[in-house]
Amino acid sequence: MSDLVVHAYNVLFGDAVLVLVPDRDPATGAEITRSILIDVGNVLGSAGGEDKVLAEALFDVQERLGGRPIDLYVMTHEHLDHVQGLPYAAAKSLEFEVEHAWLTASSEPGYYERFPEARRKRLQAEQVYFDTQRLMMDQQVSNHWLQVMMANNNPRSTRDCIDFLGSLARSTHYVHRETKLAQGTNHLFHEARFSILAPEADSSIYYGRFSPAATPNEDQAVPAAPDLVAPEGVDRESFRRLIESWHTDTLANIFTIDRAANNTSVVFSLEWRGWRLLFTGDAELRSWRTMHAADLLKPVHFLKVGHHGSHNATPDDAILDAILPRVRADARPVTALVSTCEEIYEGVPHNSTLDRIRSRCDELLSTTDASPGKAVTVTFPG
Repeated sequence: MSDLVVHAYNVLFGDAVLVLVPDRDPATGAEITRSILIDVGNVLGSAGGEDKVLAEALFDVQERLGGRPIDLYVMTHEHLDHVQGLPYAAAKSLEFEVEHAWLTASSEPGYYERFPEARRKRLQAEQVYFDTQRLMMDQQVSNHWLQVMMANNNPRSTRDCIDFLGSLARSTHYVHRETKLAQGTNHLFHEARFSILAPEADSSIYYGRFSPAATPNEDQAVPAAPDLVAPEGVDRESFRRLIESWHTDTLANIFTIDRAANNTSVVFSLEWRGWRLLFTGDAELRSWRTMHAADLLKPVHFLKVGHHGSHNATPDDAILDAILPRVRADARPVTALVSTCEEIYEGVPHNSTLDRIRSRCDELLSTTDASPGKAVTVTFPG
C-alpha cells in the first residue's frame, strides 16, 4: 500500500513543502497520488535567500510530480520568504500547472473594502513601513538585519507575488476558518480530510499597537549599538540616540507589522488513514490562542513547526498539550519538522523552544539536515 510523503526543502531562510498523498476514488477503487505544495520562497538580501536554491528545489518538485499538475497549492501568508518562489520559477520558464489554490483570506482583491477595521490597521501599518523606509534612506543606515526585515515585509513587492499566485490556478480560493471545504469545489481529494483552523475572517484582530516615534530625553540613559557606526559627517551622539529610538520604537513597529502578517497564516490539518498532520505557516501566539479558545486543536502525528523555530510561534505548554500531548492518543510515532536557517535572525531557531518540542516527539527534523536545494523526507505508512 502506498505511503503519504512530506518533502520539506532546504531553501535557506524560507518555506517550501511538497506533500504527496495517495488518494483512492471511492467509485472505482483506483489509487492516484495527489500533491499539495505549500508556500515556496526565501528572504531577500541575505545569505538566507539564494535564487539557485529555489530553482534546485523547484526542479525536484517538478520531477516528483512526473508531469502531473499540482492538485493543491497553499500560500500561507504574505511574506516574501513564503511567496516569491513560483513567480521566480515562472520568470525562469519553470512553470507549474495548478488545479486549486488556497491563499490567505486577507490577500483577496477587495478584502479590505469588506473589513473596514482591517483596512484602517493595514493602512496604518503601511504608513509606518514607508516612514521607516524613508528614515533609513535619509540616515544612510545599512543595518543588515533590519534591511532583511524590511525586504521581507515590503508590501509592494509582496503584492506582485500575490497577484501572480492569485492567477496561477484553475480555481483560486481565499480561505479562512469559516471556509467550507468540499471535494470538487475547492480541492480534489477523496480520502484526505482537511480542516482550516486559521486565520480568522477578519484579520484586524491580529494587529497590535504601533509605538509612537519619540527620541529619548537628553538625560535618558541610552545603551550603545556597537554593530552600527555613524556615517561620515553625522554627529556620533546624535546617531547613537537615533539608533536607540529605533530600538524602542521603529523596531517595535516593524515587529508589529511582521507579527500581523504571520498571524494571518493559513493553518490547516490533513487527516489520512489514521494520521493527522498539522501545517502552521508562521502563525504566532495570537493565532494559537484564538485557535485554542475555539477548541480547534487536536493531537497530531506531524507538526510543521511555526516561523522557522522562533520562540514567538510555539505556544505555551497549556496549548502545546492539545497538539503534542505527553500522553499519546495512539501508538503511532510523532514527528516535528522545522524549516529554518541559522544566523539570519538573532535567536532563530530558538534552541530552547525546539527542545520543548523535541521532548514531546519521537523525532524533530530540520531542513538544515539536507543540503541547500534538497529535501528532508518524512514518510507515513498507508
